[in-house]
Amino acid sequence: MINIDITLLIQLVNFLIALAIINYLIVRPVRGVIARRNSQNDELRGAAASLEGEAGLKMEGYNARIEKARAEVAAVRKSMKAAAEQTAQARLNEAGDEARAIHRAAAERVRTESAEARRELDGRVGDFVQVALKAMLG
Repeated sequence: MINIDITLLIQLVNFLIALAIINYLIVRPVRGVIARRNSQNDELRGAAASLEGEAGLKMEGYNARIEKARAEVAAVRKSMKAAAEQTAQARLNEAGDEARAIHRAAAERVRTESAEARRELDGRVGDFVQVALKAMLG
């Protein structure tokens, strides 16, 4: 059974004194350390968020420069392709002109040779006729 007397009061006072001493020597310093760590963590989180923001801005700038470079490369590629197509078309036109000139020269040479052959044959027709008549008449 519990006796309520002076010892209970003494035990209660001892408990409160021990509680105050423990609070003063252990709990309060531990709370201080925890508070300092929390504030350091908050500072580090803020710094990390700031660094993430800076990294994001740098990444956006980097991506913008990459897109600009890609656009420039595409423009240069397009202009070079157009220039190459123009050069190729010009060379094809030159080759076509050369081919037409060669064709005309060949056609003219054939006409000339044909005319010469006709003249030569026309000149020799009389001889052929005489040879044929002699062969036929015996």
